[in-house]
Amino acid sequence: MTASPLPYRVRVVSSYIYEKEDSAPYSTMGRQNRWVVGFVSAITRLKSGLRDFDLQFHRIPPTREELIQLLARYREEGVGLLIIPGTDSVVRVAEVNRDIPVVYFGAHPENNGMELLDHPNITGVRLNLPLIWSYENFSLLKSVVPELERVYFPLNLSSEFAFPNVKRNYALSRAKKEGFWITPPSSHVGYRSVAFLAERLGVSFHEGPYATLEELQAGLDTMKAERSALIGFNDTVLSGKAVQALLAYSRARRVPLFWVNNAAIIKQAGVADFSSDFEAVGRVVGRMCLSILRDGKPVSEVPFENDPGQKLILNLPGCHELGLTVAPEVRARFDEVAS
Repeated sequence: MTASPLPYRVRVVSSYIYEKEDSAPYSTMGRQNRWVVGFVSAITRLKSGLRDFDLQFHRIPPTREELIQLLARYREEGVGLLIIPGTDSVVRVAEVNRDIPVVYFGAHPENNGMELLDHPNITGVRLNLPLIWSYENFSLLKSVVPELERVYFPLNLSSEFAFPNVKRNYALSRAKKEGFWITPPSSHVGYRSVAFLAERLGVSFHEGPYATLEELQAGLDTMKAERSALIGFNDTVLSGKAVQALLAYSRARRVPLFWVNNAAIIKQAGVADFSSDFEAVGRVVGRMCLSILRDGKPVSEVPFENDPGQKLILNLPGCHELGLTVAPEVRARFDEVAS
């Protein structure tokens, strides 16, 4: 592969691209996200800069046909590389793109979707999900909520994170009419590693797959709110109003809400967020992009990299609103305490 001519035509394609005027609490996931700051700092340190880039942000189209058309347009424009934040988006792009180099960053819960590693034109950063990546992090749930007895984990079946094998397992559970929340020892639990963490922590685990907003709301109505917590992941963001449903339930029933990889939601109404350090992720992505575009390395010679770090954020006002008093030694375990 030869070096690309200037300017480097790069497109950021993702489900998580929002307009500046979007007021949703997760709207900073797109071009306003900290990964962009890290990306710019990396290319500047490596004696390049945004002056060398034709960088545009595009929300991934909703259908396969529209995505194929978008990629065809990119080829006509001479786009040399795609940056794709989010596993859900890269899974979709991988199905229809075999030529434009891709650098992505995303998580693979339970190691689902790992076939991407065999794709000849894809490399990137494999993100952890810090809350469920270590027991040390997971144990913070009970450090923040000492009386915690139950954790509830909604899952969006309409997102790419509902991988076919997991979806099929959930369908078997629904066929048995076992109720909305799936609990161990059911063999239909999809995220068994999280169930094991909950067991070790001494709390019960409840996993709730939903296909529609109405199904989610009906499931929330069956929760035992007292001494419980909700855990949100970004598959919920892909369902639009589902985020508002969780926020509304958390406020109305005074249930602590924790999130993974979306500090903006927690800073609006929640207790704590467990994120990757996206600024550090952006620095890695910037370096990888220049290796391909400027140095002419083929994607196969730019290996996947591990998550460069985590950032845990505690929302103190959110804790106070729920009557939670967080001890100084617990606060010290967070990288940032929003006050």
